[in-house]
Amino acid sequence: MREPTDGAEPPREAGASTDGQGPVPSAVLGGRYRLESEIASGGMAAVWRAHDELLDRTVAVKVLHGHLAADDEFRERFRREAVAAAKLTHPHIVGVYDTGSQGPLAWLVMELVEGPTLRDLLDAGGRLEVARAAAIGEKVARGLAFAHERGLVHRDVKPANILLDDDTTVKVADFGIAKAEGTEGDLTGTGTVLGTAGYVAPEQILSEPLTGACDQYALGCVLYEALTARRPFAGASPMETAALRLRTDPPPLRSVRPELPEDLAAAIERALARRPENRFPSAADFADALARFADSGHTLALPAAPAPPPGASPPAPPVSRPASR
Repeated sequence: MREPTDGAEPPREAGASTDGQGPVPSAVLGGRYRLESEIASGGMAAVWRAHDELLDRTVAVKVLHGHLAADDEFRERFRREAVAAAKLTHPHIVGVYDTGSQGPLAWLVMELVEGPTLRDLLDAGGRLEVARAAAIGEKVARGLAFAHERGLVHRDVKPANILLDDDTTVKVADFGIAKAEGTEGDLTGTGTVLGTAGYVAPEQILSEPLTGACDQYALGCVLYEALTARRPFAGASPMETAALRLRTDPPPLRSVRPELPEDLAAAIERALARRPENRFPSAADFADALARFADSGHTLALPAAPAPPPGASPPAPPVSRPASR
């Protein structure tokens, strides 16, 4: 631990708050990751912007909530899946750098993507133009295909796990973490599948063996929403929403947005087939189908905000948004 200088307090090496419920700013995890500010939080973890003092770079640190970190079995599962995810080095996958635990805390260190999520983009602007949606979808599918070829299935593809940065960067976050949560077909346990019922594949609900086809289905749901501003299934409850896909198909895309290219609609609807064997043979094949409609030079991130009127306070800077649970 460094000695304090100029009357400054030493870093909180243990990292936990006084009540043991979570980390605090200026805490140093693992002797190297100094937490700066919390930038996102979800049901599984809080995400912090941090500085890696060993390599002198800014990173994102996902810190498990206390009730999960206290479960030894869960911590080990989380560690194993983080190690698996760290082996994925791809332009369209958020990089995982490190994982560790210390006292009441357990964490994952990953690449910090400076930009919004696709969820932010959809909430801000409704449906996307065809070329924009196809470009995002193709890049996500390429990242998924890379992971599937290496035996790792995401299991929780959704707009909040798709990160955007500058004009061309698209990255999928949280590879392997859904598996660590034990969410395969679990609609009542951790709540993760319930929370993303709009995107879960039928085989996940039925507790069938999961393959990359379930990620393909989820991406189909994401693109359906991106192009129509509505999800393919909407029930009165998360459970009903998830169950609808076991017995029905979504409304045809062109019945919701008639001007969509027929081949693009057909590709997304194929990815949404109820049985995995009726989808594309691989996520790479889905990516190839989307590539025909993608404009790789299109701006993918949020549009610039209009200039404030004279005398008004400038808008707050954009917040880095790694996915969180």
